[in-house]
Amino acid sequence: MNKNKKKYVIAASAFVICFLLFILAVRVQRMYAANVTNEQSTSQKKQSNTTKSEAKKSIDVKNEKENKKEDKKAEDSSTKAAAAKNKESSNTQTSTTANISGASSSSESNTQANSEVKPSAAENIKVKPSDPDEQYSFQFIDTVNGNNVFLKKNVDNMEGDTVGYITEKLLDEAKISFKATGSASTIYFAAINGLEEKKAGKLSGWCYYVRKKGENEFEKPNVGSGQWIYHKGDIIVWKYLADGIHDGYSDDWMK
Repeated sequence: MNKNKKKYVIAASAFVICFLLFILAVRVQRMYAANVTNEQSTSQKKQSNTTKSEAKKSIDVKNEKENKKEDKKAEDSSTKAAAAKNKESSNTQTSTTANISGASSSSESNTQANSEVKPSAAENIKVKPSDPDEQYSFQFIDTVNGNNVFLKKNVDNMEGDTVGYITEKLLDEAKISFKATGSASTIYFAAINGLEEKKAGKLSGWCYYVRKKGENEFEKPNVGSGQWIYHKGDIIVWKYLADGIHDGYSDDWMK
């Protein structure tokens, strides 16, 4: 009897122990599952945050690129508008002030523009035997102080360059001082060899005249010196005049 009782006690103890182990195993499994779930949730949350961050970064980069494009478009529009304005200003300056290689003031521009409305027969200047030496293609004359010819040069090797560019080069080579504004096609000579515009009168200044190869008359171009192309055989005469607008347009133009 005692032996059977011991067996029952041992069996009951074993059952209780197994039951406790089972409950413990269940709890451990639940704890493990909870930890795994938390880790997965944390991982998913991190991944989600990373994805959101990357998406936001991508959107920010896209917005920045779009803003740059818009800024560039605005800048290009502004640049084009400024260029158009400068071109319009340059065209206005050239057309209204070509008789003195460009404009120096708005009042003179208006006077000069009005002075260009003359009969076509007066646009050319006849050449006399006493006119510029044909051996020199570029000549500089001070008509205010005794028709002083202070520079004569032959530049037939510079065909295709503009009168303005050649004039700068000749004056530099001869070490003759000059003042010029603008550059290239808009260059304007305000003073040469100490002879400045407006110093010999309100309308005084420098004008250039051209006698094309094969022709016998000088003409006063209606464009600035930076736009007139020199060709071999042409004769260019720069003149300092007391009145660069009403300069005569007659046979005595050298006086």
